[in-house]
Amino acid sequence: MAFSNEIKAEFNLTNVEWGLLTGLYFLFFYSIFGIFMGLLGDKFNRVKIIAVGVFLWSIMTAFTGVAKNFYHLIIARAFIGIGESALSPNSISILSDLYKQDKRGTASAIYYLGIPLGVGFGFIVSAYFGPLYGWRNVFIFLGVLGAILAIFAFFLFEPKRGVMDVAQKNDDQSLTIGDILKLTKSTLFKSRSLTLVIIGSIFLHIPLGAGNFEVLWAVQEREFTASSYNTIFGVFFIIGGSIGGILGGVLSDKFSKNFKGGSMTFLTISYLILTPLVLGYRFASPDSLFFYFTLFFISMNVTFFYGPVFAAVQELTPFKVRTTMVAVFILGVNIIGMGFGSFATGFLSDYIFDTTATPYTYSLLTMGSSGFIAIICYYLASFTYARDIELARRLTE
Repeated sequence: MAFSNEIKAEFNLTNVEWGLLTGLYFLFFYSIFGIFMGLLGDKFNRVKIIAVGVFLWSIMTAFTGVAKNFYHLIIARAFIGIGESALSPNSISILSDLYKQDKRGTASAIYYLGIPLGVGFGFIVSAYFGPLYGWRNVFIFLGVLGAILAIFAFFLFEPKRGVMDVAQKNDDQSLTIGDILKLTKSTLFKSRSLTLVIIGSIFLHIPLGAGNFEVLWAVQEREFTASSYNTIFGVFFIIGGSIGGILGGVLSDKFSKNFKGGSMTFLTISYLILTPLVLGYRFASPDSLFFYFTLFFISMNVTFFYGPVFAAVQELTPFKVRTTMVAVFILGVNIIGMGFGSFATGFLSDYIFDTTATPYTYSLLTMGSSGFIAIICYYLASFTYARDIELARRLTE
């Protein structure tokens, strides 16, 4: 979070409290309400659900700017999580109705460019406008801007469900909430590949949760100022994150069809290359070229998997429950993955590595190592990938 040093100091927060605020307090509501938003999305108009969610998310962002104590921050983060939970499950579901399977990796990757562009520009905005206007005014302005955009989004159209899934039975019959839950549960229990994709992605999200301590690490252990690191990280995240997202989606769509394990084999190979580079970043000196070389791959790593993973989740799920299944996926990767990553990094730096000279470095390295477990899960998922795609089609019929 770009204003981590300012907010943590103003409210006198410990690392554990900061980890809970940026992680679990937000992610619990984001993930739990995501299931509810997924069920609503499989039953009602997905576009309008997204618009209402973004409006709430934006208003609570503005409220963060007027928070007077830690409890106000918790309330704001909780309602931001509720609002934001409407976005991804419904958006990914809509994308599956706009693009055929061999284009969904690229489509999902382009959608998730919102992360590097949003986060990257957020760091740059904080670097330049934070010192001028203060972190509170920046939150208020961005919240109001988001609320205005949400009103326009309310009037966008929604595509017909399942229209791109020609191999599946495409009818207009709407499932009941009970049927949606039953089919979602059945798919999860029967699809070994889908289960392993979710587990692997949980481990891949642990370092992302630990990323809430990135600026604290840079300022306290690498002698950056908050403003200078926010600028550097913002620029790299925009460039590297955008390239990573596009490459992950485009290369997955292009090469996955050559592997029996599809996008899972592609991800296994890719992360065998990316994970060591990500860990190497923590050892690099800011005075060296290697530091910026690995920072580029850190930025790529954050977004590279989105296209292949969400294309896989769509492909392995019957089209009538895709919104709910994406919500289940988000529940797992956020509550268990990012939530644990954020809390554990704070705990490790406060209580385990607190006597070392670089507690943040050791904590972030520990969390980053979970990427190797993700590789194993994706590799195992590749063995039953083709079989489970056919299973998803049969479950719809």
